[in-house]
Amino acid sequence: MIIAKPEWFKRKNRGFLGYKITWQGAVYLTVAIIGLLFGILFTENLIINLIATVLFLFLFMDALSASLKSLDEREQIHSAIAMRNAAWGMIITMIIMSIIFSSFSGIKANLSILFIITALIGGIINVMTLYKLERRS
Repeated sequence: MIIAKPEWFKRKNRGFLGYKITWQGAVYLTVAIIGLLFGILFTENLIINLIATVLFLFLFMDALSASLKSLDEREQIHSAIAMRNAAWGMIITMIIMSIIFSSFSGIKANLSILFIITALIGGIINVMTLYKLERRS
């Protein structure tokens, strides 16, 4: 954790993925999203695109790290299990999509599509795992 503080991303007692985000946390996430949008708008300039992507990933991972530090022990275990499942799902998705891209000559191998689909699948698996674990306990 470098910039974000755990107090900015406290977990609510009820529901899954429910966070009480303070105004500092909201500003922090807004800056991260603006960095991503700035990179999307200037896709013709590789340097600006790369800087914006690195800025977004840095800020997002920093916020994720801070939010994980605000969890109690049970929530940390649930989050670790959900991240493990998401990682395996993303690995399998990347392998399947790479095979599909290399098998069919009509489909142009586009890395951005591969990354977007992989991130969506990982996010869905993460949310589903957290939901299942919260309902069970």
